Amino acid sequence: MRVVIGYESMYGNTRRVAEAVAAGFAPGHDLRIEPIANVDPTDPDLDVLVIGVPTHAHGLPRPSSRRAAADGARTKQDVHQLEPSADAPGVREWLERLPDQVTFNSAAFDTRFRPPGWLVGHPARRISRVLHRHGATVLAPPASFFIDKHEELVTGELERAQEWGSHLCRLAERDQPSRRRGPQDAARQL
Repeated sequence: MRVVIGYESMYGNTRRVAEAVAAGFAPGHDLRIEPIANVDPTDPDLDVLVIGVPTHAHGLPRPSSRRAAADGARTKQDVHQLEPSADAPGVREWLERLPDQVTFNSAAFDTRFRPPGWLVGHPARRISRVLHRHGATVLAPPASFFIDKHEELVTGELERAQEWGSHLCRLAERDQPSRRRGPQDAARQL
C-alpha cells in the first residue's frame, strides 16, 4: 500500500504529529512523510493520503497567517524554530489545485488549542469535505491534536496520534482488496 502523509507546519507540531501518525502504520507499506507542497495529488499509485494542518485564525492557514506566525516565532515568552517548509504553499493552495476526481483513501488532522472546534476552528473538517467532494474515500472522521498556550504539543498527543495512525492503517488495509480490483472484476462480482 502506498501511503503519503502530507503536512503543513510552522513550528514543527503538525510535522511531529504526522511522523507519529506514520509510526502507527504497519511496516512493509511504501510510506512517505513530506510537506504538502511536495505531494502530487494526481499520483495514480497513491492509495492513502493523510493531510495535517495547523489551525490559523479559526481555519486553514493562508499567506497572511503564515507571515504572522513567522513574525511571532520569537516573543518575550516563547521562541519557536520555523520549519524549513514554513514559507512554501500550504494545504489551502494544495486543495485549490486538486483534480476533479481522485481515487485514494484519505484522512485529515489538525493541531489546535483544546477548546471546542466551533470556538477555535477545526480545519481538518474542511479538508475532509473537499477531498470527499473530489471522490476520495474518507477513512475516519477528522482528528485534532492539541497544543498548549505556548504552542507546544500537550503531553500524550504523539502517542494518541500513533494510535490514530494504527487505526487508519487497519481501515485502509481492510479497504485495499476492493480498491485494487479493476472495473471488470467489480462487475463480475455483481
